[in-house]
Amino acid sequence: MCIEKINFDLIGKMSIKLEDGRILIIPLKYFPEIAKMPVEKRKKYTIVDHRTILFSHADSVYHLEDFIGLESKWKER
Repeated sequence: MCIEKINFDLIGKMSIKLEDGRILIIPLKYFPEIAKMPVEKRKKYTIVDHRTILFSHADSVYHLEDFIGLESKWKER
């Protein structure tokens, strides 16, 4: 699974488009640091290694596994 792009078009949600065409829709309430950012700042992100998201205005690093509920998998690496 590889991240292609991220959108914040739905109020209170984040959508992650995967390269295989699937779209994940995640409520921002589970990611308070992202939710606190204004929409314009949320749009300033970088995708690293197709699976990691870095926001210019956030200190946290987010992995694809964080958004699909498998965060323990990348933390074990």
